[in-house]
Amino acid sequence: MRTTAKNKGMTLVEIMVAMGIGLMVLLVALRFVIQNMKTYQYETGKLLVNRDVRKFTTQMVDDGTYANKFYIYDQCTNLSRATYTAVGSSDPTSTNYKGYTADLVTTNPDDPVTTTGPGTAAVDSGLPGDVLVWVYYVDGDNTKIRQLIIYYRLIDTTAGGTNGTNSATVADRTAPLKRLVVNIASSAQSAGILKLLPEVTSSTPGTTIFPYVDGQASDVVPTGSTNRTNKMFYNSNNNSVLVRGRIYENYTAQRLVKSTYNFTITPRG
Repeated sequence: MRTTAKNKGMTLVEIMVAMGIGLMVLLVALRFVIQNMKTYQYETGKLLVNRDVRKFTTQMVDDGTYANKFYIYDQCTNLSRATYTAVGSSDPTSTNYKGYTADLVTTNPDDPVTTTGPGTAAVDSGLPGDVLVWVYYVDGDNTKIRQLIIYYRLIDTTAGGTNGTNSATVADRTAPLKRLVVNIASSAQSAGILKLLPEVTSSTPGTTIFPYVDGQASDVVPTGSTNRTNKMFYNSNNNSVLVRGRIYENYTAQRLVKSTYNFTITPRG
């Protein structure tokens, strides 16, 4: 007797069911992979933030502790030297930098700061700013300045404007925090701070400390001080500097990690 083998294939319904199950498994696996990638990116960003904060804190404390004095300015436009003539090089990192032939015309910073004639005086006690200048004298001689270390953010706020640090949008008030070391030639050390302060612009070769920083040192702003919001440095009784900001890692991608730091430094005097 001869038997006939029957090769039965899958029906359309069975194929659709199998594809549906396979798709569900794939979606679950993909979701798992994406979640793990997000966790990995977040943890990596957190490590980078913690590393940068530790490095910055150590450097800032070293700079501040050994400084003899400090000045805080509202914003970089306060130090414009466009109408002044440099002695030697205008590059503050050059060994030939010797400051300028004339002092900055000292006027109290307008509040709100004007764009036509910004004030050039350092902010008073109880006010914040985005430019911090550590001053170092020659062997304690306060008539001679041997070095300036400047921390600054290149972000400007127009008079009464809602831009810059006044912006309601975090991205618009977030800017890099930079550090600039200015060594003063011995022949210019008696020139005085207002001659030795350099102009700080986007072309100044400062070192970037944090690429994305939102200032937080001005939560409490005096009445009428409409432009003094979201700054980095706070003048505490002309004796100490409060450094407070929020830094972001991968800000332009997904703003994965942010961390607020807050510490106070008192120079040795």
